[in-house]
Amino acid sequence: MKTAIAILLCALLGLASATEYKLRTPEDLQAARKECGASSKVTEALIAKYKALDYPDDEITRNYIKCIFVKFDLFEDTKGFKVENLVSQLGQGKEDKTALKADIEKCADKNEQKSPANVWVYRGFKCFLTKNLPLVQAAVQKNN
Repeated sequence: MKTAIAILLCALLGLASATEYKLRTPEDLQAARKECGASSKVTEALIAKYKALDYPDDEITRNYIKCIFVKFDLFEDTKGFKVENLVSQLGQGKEDKTALKADIEKCADKNEQKSPANVWVYRGFKCFLTKNLPLVQAAVQKNN
């Protein structure tokens, strides 16, 4: 009996550690930007806009944003935003992440509109960008 419980606990611990979110680095962001930019056919003009934190609501930009969120394990096409992963990624170095989580949850809707995934993730991204511009600016400045 004790052996069965020990095996079960080890299996559960293994599952928990396997699903733990891996923080992405500035290098990961640069690689994702490059790959997603190429696959989404992002133009130089759009790149200039993105650097100025201007993300127009067009198909290329929506696909680019979705690609990065998926690569960073922050969004799934059918399930939506991964709030805990977003909190981990964006809350690095913060002791209390409660306010950040609340802001993310306000923007990470459940897609009641039944929008395509790229529209859904873009909508959440733009909401968060509006509500947390200083945090986004700090992340972008670290990664440029």
